[in-house]
Amino acid sequence: MLIEGDVIEKLKELDEKKFDCIVTSPPYNIGKDYGKKVNDKKPMDKYLDWLLEVFQECKRVLKDNGSIFINIGYSNIEPWIAMDVAQKLRSEFVLQNNITWVKNISIEETSYGHFKPINSQRFLNVTNETILHFTKNGIVPLEKLAIGVPYMHKSNLKERSKKKDKTGIEKPDLRCRGNTWFIKYETIQHKSEKGDHPASFPVELAEKCIKLAIGDKKDVCVLDPFVGSGTTLVACKKLGIEGMGIDINPEFLQFAQSRIEKYTP
Repeated sequence: MLIEGDVIEKLKELDEKKFDCIVTSPPYNIGKDYGKKVNDKKPMDKYLDWLLEVFQECKRVLKDNGSIFINIGYSNIEPWIAMDVAQKLRSEFVLQNNITWVKNISIEETSYGHFKPINSQRFLNVTNETILHFTKNGIVPLEKLAIGVPYMHKSNLKERSKKKDKTGIEKPDLRCRGNTWFIKYETIQHKSEKGDHPASFPVELAEKCIKLAIGDKKDVCVLDPFVGSGTTLVACKKLGIEGMGIDINPEFLQFAQSRIEKYTP
């Protein structure tokens, strides 16, 4: 379901403790074009106050054992944004995990992934963004192996195979992925995947957040209060779960709807 309107007003219309998980990427306040109704270059104190009000409402509609994942980027000129947002929301949430989304990485002479180039002798290229994982109490269990990776050295698996879970089934060949996720950045060549939205994130990123929060459960509902091009809801459709998104820009919502309808799991 997609809802058009002001995010705070629309959140106030939703039932309390409705959502199992919230995955979103709010405007970064670095001057991107989200349409005429959005000012993405507010004074920083006004921006942070606005986000606090948004996520106070998100807290109200989130279940007590739910998770909020906030993808927040930054620029070289404004490097403090993710840290400022985390600090602002500290009064409402516990920062249970701090995840780094790596868009590009160079290992020895080989580079993987993409990043936006810059023209500057002062700054390094920005090749990562932050995903802040907030919960209400800091003790919410996660389905870590739902996004786990196989053991590279199977000697570790031999030790694990001796230990069975409570059902008596041997544990799988998986370990925790950790809090650094390499997911390729979608470049201009992938514009058809994000329409004219200026700051889309990959479906894989949303999918990992959701699976980490809920595992393989199906009777759940996910919210994206800044749904934009619909990435979170595409991930929901891929996983076979209910999703809801809010955006003030009707053009983004129209594109998001068409993108969700076109996606075939």
